[in-house]
Amino acid sequence: MGVRTHISIIVSDQEAHTSLPRMLQSVARQSTGLDAVEILVIGTGSHASDAPQAWAAIADTGAVRLVESLPDTPAGEALNRAVECSSGRLLLFMRPDYRMDAKFLTTALSVFSEFPKADVMYADYIRIARDKGQGMRSGLVQLPDFDDTLLQTTNFLGPAVMLRRRTWERIHGFRDNTTYRFWDLWVQAATAGCSFFHVNYPLASCEVSNIPFRERAEDGRRKAMLVINNQAYFHMHTLRWAIAYLRGDAWAQAFGFMTIPDSIEVTRMMHEHVMRSMGTDTLLRKAIRQFDRATRQA
Repeated sequence: MGVRTHISIIVSDQEAHTSLPRMLQSVARQSTGLDAVEILVIGTGSHASDAPQAWAAIADTGAVRLVESLPDTPAGEALNRAVECSSGRLLLFMRPDYRMDAKFLTTALSVFSEFPKADVMYADYIRIARDKGQGMRSGLVQLPDFDDTLLQTTNFLGPAVMLRRRTWERIHGFRDNTTYRFWDLWVQAATAGCSFFHVNYPLASCEVSNIPFRERAEDGRRKAMLVINNQAYFHMHTLRWAIAYLRGDAWAQAFGFMTIPDSIEVTRMMHEHVMRSMGTDTLLRKAIRQFDRATRQA
């Protein structure tokens, strides 16, 4: 890029996660680019005053800061404040349970240098199952190239997504009316016409575990708010579903976990609801049973 690129790695660690040191170790193992990195850790008073010094030793860089927020500060607001405190031309959002491949920074700097129109970079990743006895599987996750229709239905970008600061300046930032705030952020970028670059190589890893009941129960509302936040990005039928779901209309179902229904699925929901209301579904099942009995008797 001609001038040294500065990278801000922003880590949300509001609950003092025990995995943070291992994430910082993955930063220290970077083959190149470490001299251009600053690390901002978001905390809410649960970290020791000398924690940044310990983190700096682990990450092998002195550019580590703790960005404190009040304990009741919404997560999105804390993330936005950390970005304001950062100086990087490239922004990378991490969680304590994420890990960076040793070639992450080398690859990212190359991508943003060689492809000046690329606004957001995402890559394949390694999934590590915490609860192997609960049907969870570890392995490589190969992501597809960017497609608006995919982002309109699911957040497929994976962990450790990097974007230019100029991209951040084109969008609204993190919102707190949906906990799917990263999905919401990528939708904002896509709506603004930003370009997404897919690296077909696993540059990160993350831990996954079984989804708590509360998260499943809140899934429908979170998706509906995401759609309402970004109305221009979604089909009018999907927007109609989001409004109906929040109103409690009987036909609007939550749909699959972390999957937003497209226009066809919304139409199917409405059709099936009308059929049930008319009793047509009961008549159809009765006709099928009668047909089955008739064929057996024949």
